[in-house]
Amino acid sequence: MELINKNTFLIRNRKLFPSNTYLYTNDTDNECIIIDPGFDYELIKMMVEERPLKPIAVISTHGHFDHVGGAAYLKNHFNIPFYLHEADLKICKSANFYLKIAKVHQQIETPIPDYLFKGEYEKLLLGGFELEVFNLPGHSPGSCVIKIKDNLFSGDILYKNGLGSGSIPREDEKMLKHSIKKIFNIFNGEHRIFPGHGPSDFLDAIKNNNIELKKYLSEDGIIND
Repeated sequence: MELINKNTFLIRNRKLFPSNTYLYTNDTDNECIIIDPGFDYELIKMMVEERPLKPIAVISTHGHFDHVGGAAYLKNHFNIPFYLHEADLKICKSANFYLKIAKVHQQIETPIPDYLFKGEYEKLLLGGFELEVFNLPGHSPGSCVIKIKDNLFSGDILYKNGLGSGSIPREDEKMLKHSIKKIFNIFNGEHRIFPGHGPSDFLDAIKNNNIELKKYLSEDGIIND
């Protein structure tokens, strides 16, 4: 487990699909939110308990299997609610079907959301945490950026390096480009992006240094040098 800033821990999931799980903590009583739990749910549980932290919620930025793989286990173990955008409910329910399509010989317990984010924007309080949830579709219909203070948990919408490797089911490329443009327009360049895969970085640094992303967006004149 790696401490990225004073509130954010990173757990790099290694089982099946490399992915990032984040534990976002507060400054007072060690409450935390578990964001994008992958297949290494036992490792996540161990890290939470060793610290020790007090989880109050599990949130997935979207419903793909590598981001909800541990949600049911952690929800049940810690007796906490699971949050997901309503537009990805069908994808989440079909996680084992998509695992089969991806030729992954693994099944997960499909998590049942206790709360569904709705629409393009939602603001809510979870314990002492204030969250803003922005639905930015393209990678999946219900893909969201979760904003907590100056931290943006972007799932698979935006990466520090490159473009990612697509998804099952397939991305809507036109919508994804539009959503990335919105990220650059909505958020300050000093906000830090915490992606679902790979390292984190500040938004301005990604905009200026991710050459593959710049080329991808410039095809439609979306972003300029």
